[in-house]
Amino acid sequence: MTTKKHSKINFQVNYIIYEKNDTAILLDGAFYINDKAYFTSIPLNLVRFSYLCEKTIGFKKTNIIWNNLLNNNDQVSEIAPKNFLGNDLIISTNESFLNQQLFKLKTA
Repeated sequence: MTTKKHSKINFQVNYIIYEKNDTAILLDGAFYINDKAYFTSIPLNLVRFSYLCEKTIGFKKTNIIWNNLLNNNDQVSEIAPKNFLGNDLIISTNESFLNQQLFKLKTA
């Protein structure tokens, strides 16, 4: 019997991009797999984005992000979480969408 070592996979969000009246957010960032970075962009529907943010950084900081994105007068709003919030936005390996996006990267 062999045991399979599971590598730690996280997605660090470098930019959150939102276009007014769109139904999705674009997360631009990097997958970190065994200390290697794989840069990509991931579209997420608004509800999933809010859920992941609240789970990762809490309700208060999620509200700050939404207020900034929605109250911006530009057609396209962009936030760098590290600069805007003062800390990184890192989504955990426990999210199934990460595995789906990673599979797409490996097959591309």
